[in-house]
Amino acid sequence: MPERSSVGALGSTVQAVVGSHAADKRVAEDATLRPVPSSFRKEMTPQGRSAWMVVIGAVGITFAGVAAGKLPVWSILLGFAVLGEGAAVVLDVLASWRRAAAAKRRKAAPAQQRSTDGKYTWQQVAQHCTEESAWIAVRGKVYDVTDFVDSHPGGRELLLLCCGRDATDLFVSYHPFTKKPEQVLKKFLIGDMVTYEHPVYPVDSGFYETMCKRVKEHLDEQNIDHKNVITSFAKMMPAYVMGAFAFVAAYLRPDLPLAWRAVCAILFGIGCQGIPLTGWMHDSSHASIGHSEWWWYLIGRISLDWIAGSSMVSWRNQHVIGHHVYTNVMGADPDLPMTKEGDPRRIAPSQFWASVYKYQYVYMPVLYGVLGLKSRYQDVFEIFSAHTNGPIRVNPISVQDNVRQFASKSFWAFFRFVVPHVFFQLPWKEHILLFLCSEFVTGYWLAYNFQVSHVTTVADWYESHVDQRDSEPVHTLVEKEWAHTQLYTTIDYGHNNFLATYLSGGLNYQTIHHLLPTVSQHLYPQLTPIVMDECKKRGLPYNVFRTYREAISAHIEHLKIMGQEGRKPELKLE
Repeated sequence: MPERSSVGALGSTVQAVVGSHAADKRVAEDATLRPVPSSFRKEMTPQGRSAWMVVIGAVGITFAGVAAGKLPVWSILLGFAVLGEGAAVVLDVLASWRRAAAAKRRKAAPAQQRSTDGKYTWQQVAQHCTEESAWIAVRGKVYDVTDFVDSHPGGRELLLLCCGRDATDLFVSYHPFTKKPEQVLKKFLIGDMVTYEHPVYPVDSGFYETMCKRVKEHLDEQNIDHKNVITSFAKMMPAYVMGAFAFVAAYLRPDLPLAWRAVCAILFGIGCQGIPLTGWMHDSSHASIGHSEWWWYLIGRISLDWIAGSSMVSWRNQHVIGHHVYTNVMGADPDLPMTKEGDPRRIAPSQFWASVYKYQYVYMPVLYGVLGLKSRYQDVFEIFSAHTNGPIRVNPISVQDNVRQFASKSFWAFFRFVVPHVFFQLPWKEHILLFLCSEFVTGYWLAYNFQVSHVTTVADWYESHVDQRDSEPVHTLVEKEWAHTQLYTTIDYGHNNFLATYLSGGLNYQTIHHLLPTVSQHLYPQLTPIVMDECKKRGLPYNVFRTYREAISAHIEHLKIMGQEGRKPELKLE
């Protein structure tokens, strides 16, 4: 038997396997992972190869139709979209049949006593991140939930996103009003988690549990559905109507004055991209609009993938799996720079300083406009190709989701470029100008909503000691519990300001959004006083600026401070 050593963490004993045989085993395990601890291997997955075969087939059929004169040239991208989505639907059906058959085989197999005393490294858990073998770690325990994926009340997609990793804080924050999931998990227990990939937080000291209890009591007393769909529809429809009219005026009416069309292009970026992406798209990514995965899927995919040309799969990996768990943790939060040097912005104190940062408070507010364009590049070349999102591993993406990425981006390119240019003879120079107006205003809209909430003078910052990942079972134990870090790293603004709340989708109440992501954003104004009161009782901070102007000023001031102070990169001698 290998020797074992123990370290204290989370009020329990964490065991790490040591010894030469264990070390050799870990090296072998690391070689099978995507990514390994020290680097990311950019190689195609089996799902990606299968998706490429489907895509090539769709492309071949479309071009064959064009060559035979059956389809006009302008329909190429539309053909890609229709055939791609059709193929994805067929693949969905086939996958469901395959899963049902596999479930029957497992049920018919002789019952076996499940071992519950296994000891697993994070690398071992990481290998079980698909529907064929789905493991999840919660509070230091590892569970094999393969047989539960299709019956998970929160949907398959969210559970599979969490598999192959420690999902303690996701598990807690996505089940804030019930203890039933803890009882369900018990029957899937297979052992203990003995090493950790990312930072670990201390257990809740009572603040989060009490806050959730008080919020639930309020919702029950008022008979409020915390995932109400109707209110979200009522708030989003005016934005879409404005955006649709603006699109027609900007891109389909070349007879109108160019200046007027530029204004309409900006309104399209706000109405059909900016407001929905901070509104019900954001809600759907957190499963906080409606009680069915179909609501989250349809609203999220239509608003983000098909209309905005980005990807819900990418967004959930970055935002749900990464940012919401490791907020402002350098080396774990994918919203922060990946490295301590070389990034165009210095926002975390642990980053090395360079002279160019003296001017970041001037150039970064301008560069924020490219955020929307950057996200589409990141979808293709990082999430779907390299299977990484900064420091966050991206689990294997299904064949159908790979194909849908091809289909939705084809449709987006069709309605944004082909329709105005081919059907309405919009000149290319004007087209590009109007396109940039829409995209830059979308980038500014998103960046100025998100940056002011965490990158500011009053936010705390933490660091993940990833360089110790292979030598320490728990390489980073954050000094504050998870819910407390959300209070220290997050800032609200404009409470009781209807316009600020509507335009931000309720994300001006950012703190409660981080604490209770599964509660619909339109409820934040009435629930925030409960959270603030609980913070006051426990002597905890609750950061809020009176106006958006104060919030953006604090963000610019933070950029200025980080640009003027710091340390130069350390010289490493070989």
